[in-house]
Amino acid sequence: MSKSILFFADRLPPLTGGMEMHARYFIEHFMHHPQFPLSGIITKNSQGLNCLVNEEGIHPIKDLTCFSPTLLFYNSGRWIEELPQLRAMFPKATFLYRTGGNEILKAPLIHRQISDHSSRQAYWAKSINQTIDVMITNSEYTESRLCKIGIICPFKRYVGGVNTEAIKHAEPPRKELTIFCAARFVPYKNHALLISVIKQLVLRGHTLQVRLAGDGPLLQQAKEQVIKEKLDSVIKFLGVLDNEEVCREIARATLYMQLSQDQITEVPGGSYIHSEGMGRSILEALTAGTFVVAGQSGALAEIVTPDRGVLLDLDHLDQITNKIEPLIKHPPERKSFTDCYSWTKLFQGYEELFKGF
Repeated sequence: MSKSILFFADRLPPLTGGMEMHARYFIEHFMHHPQFPLSGIITKNSQGLNCLVNEEGIHPIKDLTCFSPTLLFYNSGRWIEELPQLRAMFPKATFLYRTGGNEILKAPLIHRQISDHSSRQAYWAKSINQTIDVMITNSEYTESRLCKIGIICPFKRYVGGVNTEAIKHAEPPRKELTIFCAARFVPYKNHALLISVIKQLVLRGHTLQVRLAGDGPLLQQAKEQVIKEKLDSVIKFLGVLDNEEVCREIARATLYMQLSQDQITEVPGGSYIHSEGMGRSILEALTAGTFVVAGQSGALAEIVTPDRGVLLDLDHLDQITNKIEPLIKHPPERKSFTDCYSWTKLFQGYEELFKGF
């Protein structure tokens, strides 16, 4: 007997963030699944209205009772203020919510006017506890953060989400020493520090190429820093790459470097720490066997092991450079490919979970 899924996806490809990539591969895997087929895909338009996604496009939909799903799967907290109504609409369905944690800690609201941030977090926690049957997480770190704000619904942890086929079929690694990073240009990704480290390595006489993929509000600032530091011939901005292109770049790089940091982020009525719940690009590098250089942030210590990478404290520029310089002088041996983080294995874990409902 099949169990149908009504999938709630906040954002969809061609956007390239972690949420969008999960939505893309989730839809591909379950669209015509023999046991757990998608009965519908729901998103939000620019006016915040529920919309049905199908082959003809995206269309507003007022009545979701035309669906009779066994499972409602939320890819984000965008529906937090509608969860009680949706629970009443589908009283027999199982509600699952996948999260990396940051949006729950941020706890934004659209319609309800709650000025205090901790009170908004309490509203999120209460709504989740009353409506969500299983919270799907990616790390012990994420679960610990959610418990601290009062979320008590059951957790199930699944780590992964890598396009292993793109990595397996990439061209051989570049001959020149190449550092690659794929990350949004936002504060907690810490590109300014990465560029400063590259400057120090160049001043110490090292020859290398740095390739940065992504966009974001701090992209122009990063470009200006590169010009100011006279690194135009060293650092290349690649713009937005699709997931296959990112995987190929990672597989061809000598090092994957991402100096993310835990970032205190101000919001109305308070603040929260924005952090790496896991880091898809880092999972892709670990899969490819490309050595990882990363900041001590969030859950990264759960996946970056000494044989495949190094985690750095980010307090002092000279100390960071001193830790990285030996990797430039003597690049680590490339590790073997691993498929333990593949999308297929991730969704097989979901399937085992779904069988229990």
